[in-house]
Amino acid sequence: MAPSDTERGAAARTMQLLWSPPGAPSPSTAGLTLEAIIDAATVIADERGDAAVPLRAIGDRLGCTAMALYTYVGGKAELLDLMHDRTYAQFGTAPPVSVVEWCERLLELYLAHPWMLDLAHSRPALGPHQQQAFESLLGTLVPNSFDRRDVVAIASSAFSLPASAARTIVDARGALSGSVEDNELWWNERMDTLAAAAPDFAARFPLASGLSQHQPAAGTGTTPDDVPTLERAARDNLRRAVELLVAGASGRD
Repeated sequence: MAPSDTERGAAARTMQLLWSPPGAPSPSTAGLTLEAIIDAATVIADERGDAAVPLRAIGDRLGCTAMALYTYVGGKAELLDLMHDRTYAQFGTAPPVSVVEWCERLLELYLAHPWMLDLAHSRPALGPHQQQAFESLLGTLVPNSFDRRDVVAIASSAFSLPASAARTIVDARGALSGSVEDNELWWNERMDTLAAAAPDFAARFPLASGLSQHQPAAGTGTTPDDVPTLERAARDNLRRAVELLVAGASGRD
């Protein structure tokens, strides 16, 4: 279905706001600006941990009504696009030395702003800061003369793999609301009860059991051992997965 005139108009407005040059004039009433709205919304999203930021809460933070915000943003979807791209400015402009480093930067960005994980990655904001981050990723891939299909596949994975690792880490940190010991106790109890409920588990699932019996020893990964187990595994697995992707592309005939 073709987009309506209203949808096209909203898209054009969002693009104009995203790509306006720094310092471009914008509405300002009694100290209220678009930048202040984006900043306040981002702080609230960081505090909540999700993207469901009520416009009323933003207005309360800025001392105005929710309706006053519509002078600056067309609605919640537009505001999230602006927040998303503005947050990508924190990604950094220094060229990453590898795809692994790029992915680890993105992982840290997601962990600092977990609400970004709520947004649809199939419909990115297409703003300048995210595009600059993408350009820096391509800068680590294109000079290697990879097949174009491999560049596309690795680039796509470089966005999705950190998001998956970040979700795991955010969930693991949520489970650690008590302490590391509490989390370890939870796993120990589950494994003990699993062994009692399914004494033939290893025989029924030999491949999975074989993996669990050959976990990397402490100190063999790239993440410090004082990081909680699940987070350390997510970080090390992300790094290894990206290394394998790049090595596979490098090994093509």
